[in-house]
Amino acid sequence: MSGPPDPKSRSLARGERRYRRKVASPKQWQAIIDAKGGPCRICNDPASNGRVHGHVHFHHVVARAHGGDDVAANIVPLCGDCHGRVTRHERAACVALAAALTDAEYAYVIGKLGEDGAARLFGGAR
Repeated sequence: MSGPPDPKSRSLARGERRYRRKVASPKQWQAIIDAKGGPCRICNDPASNGRVHGHVHFHHVVARAHGGDDVAANIVPLCGDCHGRVTRHERAACVALAAALTDAEYAYVIGKLGEDGAARLFGGAR
């Protein structure tokens, strides 16, 4: 027969603490959308501005699976076609996206993935 279960405080203190990515609330997402809404960063097609036609997707530069946060520096607007190309890691699309990143977005990539993170993410582009 075992004793009572460990208290929650003791259970949570075991092992290393996992990094918890920042998840945006609906209000924070709306602020990101308002700030980042615009034409696709790759093709700059005005029809993909998201305001009139609603075709813009909000792409995480550093994927959530790799610890990317829901913050403005990690989100870029892409049209559906370009989003698919970046997701499939097509070289031309990745190079174009890397060139279109703002300094804050590029700094976020370096901060999350290290000095070689951009090269791994975009295939040496920027």
